[in-house]
Amino acid sequence: MRRLLLLIGLLLPALWPAMAMGVDVRDGDLLFVTAGHGGLSAAIDDATGKQGAPSFDHVALVAPAPQGWEVLHADEKGSRRQTLEQFREDAKGKQRQIVVYRLRAPPDNAIADAVATARTMLGKPYNTTYVLNDDSYYCSDFIERAFRAHHVFALQPMNFRNPQTGEISRHWVDLYRGMGMEVPQGLPGTNPNDMAAAPVLQRIGVLE
Repeated sequence: MRRLLLLIGLLLPALWPAMAMGVDVRDGDLLFVTAGHGGLSAAIDDATGKQGAPSFDHVALVAPAPQGWEVLHADEKGSRRQTLEQFREDAKGKQRQIVVYRLRAPPDNAIADAVATARTMLGKPYNTTYVLNDDSYYCSDFIERAFRAHHVFALQPMNFRNPQTGEISRHWVDLYRGMGMEVPQGLPGTNPNDMAAAPVLQRIGVLE
């Protein structure tokens, strides 16, 4: 009995942060961050948001760490790791919600392989063009690559047009003009909204 109580006492500090957030976070969970109302976030929502569903502009992968959980992801600071608490505080500071999704029936070793692959991609810069390459990544690209060996997520033609109007927002036109490029409409890619809607995922809940 003393050994059992000691074991519980050792485990509780590691489990408490996730429990306190209201969701039992697990290895391999995906964290989708709700979209903002301006700039790049709004442009992503304009082109990829789905009526009647939450709109997301970022996605990240939960992985085990010595002191609890860490988050592996690609954002404007590059492909990097953060503690789960740091990631949560960043979203809270931007007044965003984090919604947890989980693979319904992951293939054998898919999660362990995805985490291992994601760790090999850390340190690469952010892909500001969203045109796939092996030297830089954007958020959903990072996640698709992490799971690619197990064919969990599929690439699809990228869309920069508003689904209702068919127009490409000024944000995208100006962004690509500044890089000397045409908007890469139709090239293969991914986005957080389509990824969240993939049938292989189930919604678990919101981190408080």
